[in-house]
Amino acid sequence: MRALSDVSLDLLRVFERVVRTGSMTAAARTLFITQPAVSHAVSQLEQLLDCRLFERASRRLFLTDEGRAVYEAASRAREAIAQGERALQEVRARKTGLLRIGCPFLILQTCLTPLLAAFHKKHPDVRLQVEIENRMQPMLELVRSRKVDLLFLATPEPGAVAPDLDSETLGRFQYAFFASRAHYPQLDRRRLSLEEINAHPIVILRPGNNTRDYLDRLFADAGLKLNAQWETKTMALTEEFTKAGLGIGAMLVSEHPIVRPHTEGLMKLRCSAALPQGRYMAFHRRDEALADTARIFLDMVHQHLEAMPSRRSRPGKSAPA
Repeated sequence: MRALSDVSLDLLRVFERVVRTGSMTAAARTLFITQPAVSHAVSQLEQLLDCRLFERASRRLFLTDEGRAVYEAASRAREAIAQGERALQEVRARKTGLLRIGCPFLILQTCLTPLLAAFHKKHPDVRLQVEIENRMQPMLELVRSRKVDLLFLATPEPGAVAPDLDSETLGRFQYAFFASRAHYPQLDRRRLSLEEINAHPIVILRPGNNTRDYLDRLFADAGLKLNAQWETKTMALTEEFTKAGLGIGAMLVSEHPIVRPHTEGLMKLRCSAALPQGRYMAFHRRDEALADTARIFLDMVHQHLEAMPSRRSRPGKSAPA
């Protein structure tokens, strides 16, 4: 039997996540590993400590007395490491200054880059660090794991996206379908049903992205299977493939585009169905104060948005998912 102090922190982290999420499957999903890997880690921990950590009944997991003791110790260790990490980050920030941003690629390309440039001009001593991620849950995990101070994303969900995080709505967008004027002139000025749009190849983000998952549900509610012929990793690729005439692109129309959109040669299709709206949002941790650099940058974003004239979205104002 090995002493608890000698057990790998990785094993304790997996065990603690299983307890917090309530199942090995849920823990695997949040840790981005397989369920068998989680099960193996728990079994290995039980072997090392020579005790059972869970009672298994009716496909549910219940902590044993030993498991409860280990969980309390693992939770204290996690919080102690988190406090140490925060203290280390604060020391580094005081010495050099650091702003850590997370976002999908096209939000960086079409929205954040000019704002980051303006921030850098005012605060040249602050280091900028950007994490690019285009899938919803991995993006939110960047905040939860303290890899970024601020996360910017676009979501069609009207309710709470991540109740454990603080969030702010920065703007709104509308889903829209675009097509190349050169390759689909017959669709110009026509009012198209979802079925008529779906008769053509659809260029859209891969599954796991907000836009793809939401439009999959929209078409399914209309009794259709989305005709996704081209699946892309970023909205920038969706735009490029659409310009090339490979199909009809599923994009967003921004309420307040910050920079000139990249939609030359494209036309926004008229759709008879009411396409949903969504929100641009910023997320940060709720259990700790926002870093000074992040607060300054977020205030700058708000100032830019407030200075922009209010206007209705128009064709060609595309923005990222």
